[in-house]
Amino acid sequence: MKSKSQHENEIREAPKADGASAVETSSAETATATCESSELQAKISSLEDSLLRAKADLQNVQRRAASERSEAVRFANAELMKSLLDVVDDFDRTLTAAESSEDTQTMRNGVKLIHTNLKKALRDFGLETIEARGKKFDPAIHEALMQQPTKDAEPGTVLEQVAGGYKLRDRVLRPARVVVATAPEKTNA
Repeated sequence: MKSKSQHENEIREAPKADGASAVETSSAETATATCESSELQAKISSLEDSLLRAKADLQNVQRRAASERSEAVRFANAELMKSLLDVVDDFDRTLTAAESSEDTQTMRNGVKLIHTNLKKALRDFGLETIEARGKKFDPAIHEALMQQPTKDAEPGTVLEQVAGGYKLRDRVLRPARVVVATAPEKTNA
């Protein structure tokens, strides 16, 4: 039986017996490892380049979106303004007619036309009037200016609309200002 040191010596001497094949194997492995390493480095460089391009593209998209949002906000009312230009033209024509005529009916008709066109323009852009008279008081869309005792309406009913209320689609811009009915006070007789 061989001792441990004899076995180690045989292993150390084995490459010397066939030295050429051991060196060739080592060179081939080194060349393969170097080639694989170069391929991996090239792949890493390519991926890093792709990542940088993707980051730059993302920044460009974000910058463009911010610019488009800014433009949209800046010119959001352009269509409304265009429709109001017709109302301004109506005012101009009415004022011209009023200066050249003593006829108050012409002036009155002009003002009615302006009023109608203005309401139409606002309605076309989603403005709605809040109808309050005769309705149950709703604090979400009505502002009570005062209460009035009456037998003619149930308590909590809107008796009179002092100023109109308006909504833009579902959002209240200004509540209707109203007078609300209360029960009449009982008198001791």
